[in-house]
Amino acid sequence: MGVALVCAIGDAGAWPTRPVRVIATSPPGGAVDLLARIAADEFSAAFGQPFVVENRPGANGNIGVDLVLKAPADGHALFVAPPGPFSINAQLMPSTPFDPRADIAPVALLGVSPLLLVVHPSVPATALPELIGWLRSRHGKVDYASQAVGSTGHLAMELFKTLARVEATHIPYKGSAAQATADLLAGRVLMSFVNTSTTLPYIRTGQLRAIAVAEKTRIASAPGIPTLDQAGLPGFEATPWLGLGARAGTAGEIIERLHQAAERALARPDIVERLQRIGIEPRPMSTAQFAAFIRAETEKWGDIIRRSGAKAE
Repeated sequence: MGVALVCAIGDAGAWPTRPVRVIATSPPGGAVDLLARIAADEFSAAFGQPFVVENRPGANGNIGVDLVLKAPADGHALFVAPPGPFSINAQLMPSTPFDPRADIAPVALLGVSPLLLVVHPSVPATALPELIGWLRSRHGKVDYASQAVGSTGHLAMELFKTLARVEATHIPYKGSAAQATADLLAGRVLMSFVNTSTTLPYIRTGQLRAIAVAEKTRIASAPGIPTLDQAGLPGFEATPWLGLGARAGTAGEIIERLHQAAERALARPDIVERLQRIGIEPRPMSTAQFAAFIRAETEKWGDIIRRSGAKAE
């Protein structure tokens, strides 16, 4: 056995030897931040070192992920991110500073957060056919919000525009879901694909109107809302998810220990209930399954980007 391999095994066995950074790639308060803090609490208890969450939003997650990928591959820097850095950004943004296939080590899928197509109550449509007809009558003079260029909300709307044969103008919010939601509530933008975790409270109070959900099946947290497939766009599906990653080259033993600890946390009834209240569903899978899932997602989002002609602005 070579000296380098002996050292690697020894390092993995001793890990962690100091506090671990957990980079949340979105601002405080959202689903990414919540899952990063749940994971950090579980890891701190499991591994006997502090796991400290840092919020580093920007560039659809690229800024925070790049920080981790520039750190040593020793398991002392991790990130929690939506699909962008894992499977979208490199296909949409030439400025992406890393190759996700070569540079990221997938650790765990932490959950999915279905998208809802929502409109401001001033929009004269309560169902998908009415919305499509209204959009066609407006000839593109409707603004829609997304959290960022390349976000799942952006690409879901571009796919919707393609399949429904409608036009609308993209207003990206540079990673700020809170500001996008505020402008949607105020009627400064009229339409968006938004995570259930952000939107359901406003739908229940009538401040926003749900048109359809971008899942294959109706969601448990809002069973009265039809899917886009049911409402008239067959096969439509665009589901955001949240993953834990590390720098490629991190010892497999460290990856597996992190994965098992994350799975334990996501199996706890109190955490499942906490996540489901804001529209996040855990979907356990092995690290190998997560890697395969990312490859499939990369192909899917790449196809959406090509079909819609979406571009980084």
